[in-house]
Amino acid sequence: MKFILIGAVLLIGLAFGAAKFYLYYKVSDGMDSAVLAMAPYAEIEYGGISSTITGELTIDDIKVKMKAYRDGFVIGRLGIDTPNFLTLLNLSDFAAGTPSASSETPKYFGFIAEDIQFLATADYYKDFYEASIKKLAPPDIRQRGVHCVGKYGYSPKALQALGYEEMLVSVSIGLRQAKNNYSAEMKFDVVDMADLEMSVQMAGDLMTGVASGPYYKPKMSDLRIKITDQSLNQRVEKYCTKLGLTPAQILAAHLNALQYRGKLHGIEFDEYVIDPYKEFLAGKSTLIVTAKPREPLDLARIKRYKPSDVPALLNLEAAAQ
Repeated sequence: MKFILIGAVLLIGLAFGAAKFYLYYKVSDGMDSAVLAMAPYAEIEYGGISSTITGELTIDDIKVKMKAYRDGFVIGRLGIDTPNFLTLLNLSDFAAGTPSASSETPKYFGFIAEDIQFLATADYYKDFYEASIKKLAPPDIRQRGVHCVGKYGYSPKALQALGYEEMLVSVSIGLRQAKNNYSAEMKFDVVDMADLEMSVQMAGDLMTGVASGPYYKPKMSDLRIKITDQSLNQRVEKYCTKLGLTPAQILAAHLNALQYRGKLHGIEFDEYVIDPYKEFLAGKSTLIVTAKPREPLDLARIKRYKPSDVPALLNLEAAAQ
């Protein structure tokens, strides 16, 4: 009996090893083709390919240097997250055009990009920021409060002043299908700055909706956003003060930036969001924003309402902790 168990364990280990090699071969071949195709635009190197029994498949230690720029960036891990290793094998066969009879759409599928590392002074980031400002052409861009709270995003100069010489960012996005709804989950982490976790629940079946093409109108039933400050609020207050702003002016700049971001989505925030946001700025580490419309809401309908009416439509509120 002992030898049978040992033999079974060895057989499983050999099968897993062979499957990992098969995945490595498939992904390595595709990655090498992608590197070759991108050669006219960027130099790309990678350290290896990893897969886990829990369903992750990643390309590791990626170095990218775009031909038009001097500076590059690094990605620690870039890949996908699935329910299990068998799903990875099925996806590999599907991508190769040879799906098995047992293949089916996974109930969960995620994207991973961990440890994206770049300099705040990188030339491509400077170009991106300047291009976005040029496109927006905001009349208040030179105001001190606009600059130090990052109303239109943080410039390289502001990031340096805030103490962020090198940025380290991780992102994960996942789609999860349940019986009568599906959810999109996102995590965005900037080391020593802030963490953001967002979950949006939509009514219906994702694949059925996607199959309907441009006629598909997703309906949101629940939204939750959690922002955790890692040191950004304190750094911003210190930098704004150094620029000569009073506490009242700093708060006004923050609230102005908040309303600007709401306006981009057709929302004018009311006291149920603004008051907790003030508490968050005053020292509480976490801000949680929720939206629970009374019935699943077609997000395109928001544009039909006055921005001041949208918070009630979404049943929008926040809490600082």
